[in-house]
Amino acid sequence: MTQPRITLTSAAQVIAAIPAALRHVPTESIVVLAFTGKILTFAARFDRVDVVTQAHKMNDVLRRHGVESVVVVTIADRPGKKAAAVENLVIAGILATAVEVIGTYWVPTLAGPATAQDLDTLATFDVDPIASEVAASTVEAGTAIEGSRTAIGNRYAHAEEVRPAEHADAAQVLEDLAAVVYADELPDSGLIARTAAVITALPVRDAMFRLPLYGSTSAHTVMATIARHTRAEARIQALSIAGWLCHRAGDGAAANIAYDAAEDEATSVGIATPSMLRLLRQAQDAAMNPAEIRTLDVDAETVRATTGAHLPGAPDRD
Repeated sequence: MTQPRITLTSAAQVIAAIPAALRHVPTESIVVLAFTGKILTFAARFDRVDVVTQAHKMNDVLRRHGVESVVVVTIADRPGKKAAAVENLVIAGILATAVEVIGTYWVPTLAGPATAQDLDTLATFDVDPIASEVAASTVEAGTAIEGSRTAIGNRYAHAEEVRPAEHADAAQVLEDLAAVVYADELPDSGLIARTAAVITALPVRDAMFRLPLYGSTSAHTVMATIARHTRAEARIQALSIAGWLCHRAGDGAAANIAYDAAEDEATSVGIATPSMLRLLRQAQDAAMNPAEIRTLDVDAETVRATTGAHLPGAPDRD
């Protein structure tokens, strides 16, 4: 789930805003756009599989967030239009038991200009995500709109492995990570190796939830880099933190992809899914908003007491 809070007035604007709202271009997907009045409060995407179950889960989310109305958009290639239209209407019927459904639409692609169709009236109209004002403002704000979910997944793909260091001082590692995050730099192989050696200790892992206080975007980049170059439990913990940082920033798609990568790593190496990862996934599935998920931010006193690290935070950074 992604929470953009955008004001939109027409169906063409709503559909064109989807890539910016999700921060990637969806394909073969169902997107539910939730509104309070004319304000888009969040957008949620799911695959075109087991749509009835997913729609019932979405109802729980809509009720929890007090959503007033939704628009349901199916993105599917033209050969699959008939099945996509049926899926859309089934989902809309289920969602209508919880909120008002104010529009159901099909569009073949959101990678560029396309012709969308209103599934209620069968009227067609042009949609241009590239020319969307929402897309322009998103890019201007420095937020990337990826061409696909695969592109997001590449942020967490395996890269050359850096083996854990034989010895590492946890407090020093945490303070060095905070310094790298604050400086908007990438960790070198030595810091990655030392991080891999200590991140599996739960007090140290938990202390890393303080890193966004030195720069949330930079913290994600640092943890994603560590995840790419580590393996097994170290990679799982780094991906868990990276996913939380995405959720904290309102990027639900990237959070889910990071959690998927963590679960895949656990399965591939035969490690039980860590409890923190399970809880973070549950929070994402329950559509906890970023303000709620920020409660995992750790205070400096706790970090000092459990790890010895001094992480006071940086008042000039988000």
